[in-house]
Amino acid sequence: MSRAAAVPVLLALAACADGGALPRPLVPADVAGVYRLCSLTFTPTQTALPAANLVGSVIDPAPGPGKAEPSLTLSGVAPQFELLYTHAGDGALRQVRGDVEYGDNSVFLYLTSQTPTIIQQEALLPPNHLDLVYHASPRRLTAGSEVSAYSVRRSDYTRAAGISEEGLQDRITGHVAAVFAEGTC
Repeated sequence: MSRAAAVPVLLALAACADGGALPRPLVPADVAGVYRLCSLTFTPTQTALPAANLVGSVIDPAPGPGKAEPSLTLSGVAPQFELLYTHAGDGALRQVRGDVEYGDNSVFLYLTSQTPTIIQQEALLPPNHLDLVYHASPRRLTAGSEVSAYSVRRSDYTRAAGISEEGLQDRITGHVAAVFAEGTC
């Protein structure tokens, strides 16, 4: 065995001898549960444009009696999710479902396991997947700078940001920041 090949083996043995475990990808049972939507913001890369706080402008944070609060449910059995919220404009229930892939400390929500819908556009969600970092204590899922920039329709962005469309390009490029938490935010 070469010296270069021996180093990773020795590090792995040292970690095990120390009682440390080698990292493993998360599995559905690790992150399963219902997470409350604490924050969801779309921030344009063009710094002259304001961020759009989607909780309040698109998503009703307190939809009232008989309606579900905005939440993200991760299955404990299958690699699947459901994002549920009430639209702030028309009071209608919206659902985004899809597949989940797991990393060492990450959960990737694949929004394209279904045909892209108006729901994804109006909520300014990424067109392909949303990358969330998992925090075990307290149980949280967060997205921030690790989410790649993507573009959304001008009309959806301006409606959410509460600004005029005048003078803006047809597509607005930016990224989403999000916090989902079990229990209280």
